[in-house]
Amino acid sequence: MTSNAVLLSWWILAGAAGFAVAGLAEAAVGPSNGLLVVVYITVGGTAAGLLQWLALRRYVSGAGLWVAACAGGGLAAGLVGVAVGALAGLGAGVVLGLQAALEVGADTGGVAAAVSFGTVVGVLQWLVLQREFPRSYWWVLGSTAGWIGGGLTAGITEGVAGWALLGAVYGSITGCVLVGILVWRPAAVGPR
Repeated sequence: MTSNAVLLSWWILAGAAGFAVAGLAEAAVGPSNGLLVVVYITVGGTAAGLLQWLALRRYVSGAGLWVAACAGGGLAAGLVGVAVGALAGLGAGVVLGLQAALEVGADTGGVAAAVSFGTVVGVLQWLVLQREFPRSYWWVLGSTAGWIGGGLTAGITEGVAGWALLGAVYGSITGCVLVGILVWRPAAVGPR
């Protein structure tokens, strides 16, 4: 197997295993409804980021920041979710009352956090990549597409398997983008 195929395989496995941790957290705490999904996304994203770092440290100086980008991105996406949920809840509360405000706010906030996760984490991870890779701007698009693709497939199954599937799809898409970025790297610089 070539080093790119090994990296891609590891990346997919890291995504699946990392987000399976989110599934385990969900099984221990409760269903991922409302803003609780932010906790699971952050836990899974951080676990995946730690496993990704094991592969990435060979190619990127300062790769230790990768894990911080995952955790920080999850937190930032959560804050986006809270803000959007609060606004949606206020609007629903005016029209439908307090109970509707709480339900709409929590559900809308959870969806907003989930949707923004790929982009926010992608931007923070791009900051790690862009110092060494001239075409790393593709990472933001890949991370966003990976999260959307993973989110769309996660509903195929539930629990730990659903979270692992989300991570595998996310890892497949972002792994392909990462390999492409590495291939575009200037020839004078290779794996360290």
